[in-house]
Parts: sequence; C-alpha cells; structure tokens
Amino acid sequence: MDYIRTRHSVYLLTYHMIFVTKYRRPVITNEIGDFMKSTAARLCIGYGGELISAETDRDHIHLLVSLPPTCDVSLIVRSLKTQLSKEVHAVPAYNTAVEKYLRQGTPLWSPSYFVATTGSVSLETVKEYIEQQRTDEHKRKYERRSSYWAGKGKSRSKKE
Repeated sequence: MDYIRTRHSVYLLTYHMIFVTKYRRPVITNEIGDFMKSTAARLCIGYGGELISAETDRDHIHLLVSLPPTCDVSLIVRSLKTQLSKEVHAVPAYNTAVEKYLRQGTPLWSPSYFVATTGSVSLETVKEYIEQQRTDEHKRKYERRSSYWAGKGKSRSKKE
C-alpha cells in the first residue's frame, strides 16, 4: 500500500480491529457477515478512511482499516460498533437471527475490543490472517485445557 498524501500530510496508518459479540454468541451468519463487511467499508469511507480487509467468524469480526491521522481511533471503534449494531438490527431478517441468541435489548457487541497498529508487521501478513478467519482450519476450538477442568466432577484424592 502506498503512502496517502493530503494537502498537509503524508501518512500510512493502518489498524487491525476485532469486535466480539456479547457473550461470544454465534450470531454472525455468512449473510450477516457480508452485510457487516459492506457496511463497515461504507462507514470507513465516511470517516475519511478505507476498509482494506474484513472477515467474520460466528462470534467476531476482524477489520483492517486505514485512517487519517486526524481520526481518534477509539471514537472510530465506538462509532463502527454502534452503527454496525444499529444497521444489523434494522434489517428484520438479521434482527430475528440475532435474537435467537441474544434477548431483545441485549447489545450485539461486547463492550471490549482489540485494536493494534500494523506498523511492525507487513500489511499482507495481517490481510492474509484476517482473510483466513472463515476457513475450516481456523475454526475456534472449544477445549478445556486447564487443570481445573481435568478434575471437574471427580473427587480429588489427597496427596500422601
């Protein structure tokens, strides 16, 4: 990606953002995910930026966004989450799909988010990672790994 030139600045600021659904519920279908990606692209243009890449999984969305230096990243994140939620709920079919997992009035997104600049990693590496999110190889594994779960439901013997 080339540097972006404006009247008073030359920049290349890219951010990797991840938003997770409330309670990590699997509310994002392929159709809702495609809708979110196109909506996020339109919103990024409205903020003076560009959506470079995006992908969804059942319970989260990854965005690779280029923004001008005048943008407050936390404000953009808050705006993206709010608008994506509003626009998904505005489509009756999508709203019905979401309400299968989240009660009416429950926010779509968890209040937390992940954002990182991509300066130390090539854009191609981040873009490739984001685009692999919906592949079978990358499906989230729900495994109980801690020692807590190993003894759950079993009586523990005292060490002698």
